[in-house]
Amino acid sequence: MFKKSWLLVLLLLVLLPLHANADITLKFNGFIADEANLLSDEVENDLNMTLWDLQKKSGADLVVVTLPTLNGRTVEEVALDIGRSYKLGAVGKNNGMVYLTALSERRMRIEQGLGLEDKIPVSTLENIMNTDILPYYKQNDYEKGIRRGAYRLAETVAQAEGVKIKTQGICPPAASSSGRSSNSDIPWWGWPIVILGALCSPRRRRFNSGSFGGFGGGGGFGGSGCSGSW
Repeated sequence: MFKKSWLLVLLLLVLLPLHANADITLKFNGFIADEANLLSDEVENDLNMTLWDLQKKSGADLVVVTLPTLNGRTVEEVALDIGRSYKLGAVGKNNGMVYLTALSERRMRIEQGLGLEDKIPVSTLENIMNTDILPYYKQNDYEKGIRRGAYRLAETVAQAEGVKIKTQGICPPAASSSGRSSNSDIPWWGWPIVILGALCSPRRRRFNSGSFGGFGGGGGFGGSGCSGSW
């Protein structure tokens, strides 16, 4: 009887970690796992090119994940599992970041690795969440919110790591609390210039998943970040 009890305990110890990660099986296209199908192919390409440049210059892995549901778990638990399971950030630097959106629960989370905790205040992440992302989410314009949020987070990580990155694609303007684009970023007379520049610019580079070497192998996350709802 005593021997069977120990065998049962050992079996539980083996199965618990497997159960903890059972829900975190994502299909990544580069740095993006759009399980909720919120992003177009063009937007995925633009974000991937930007995040790839960030990784090459700093070793930082910033991933954008959308999920249709959290399956009963908290957004904090899932974001932590993603960062740890996929070993985001460079080895020894642990400079990974998870930008997670859960559609059904209307919850989001920005989770940063241990190596970024002393470089990026949580208040900075909260400002990006409340100013750049949630105003779009509240109008169900998820693609623009994700695009702007990802660009702003990439710039923030790059600055914290002391590098300059090349961004591909146009970052949407800041949205007001009503969800409408603010005219403060681009004045009315600036839009013809933006459109003309887009038409005359060289052909966009395409993200080559074959050149993407995977994530860095860090995975050190301690629970620093911010969560929000809409």
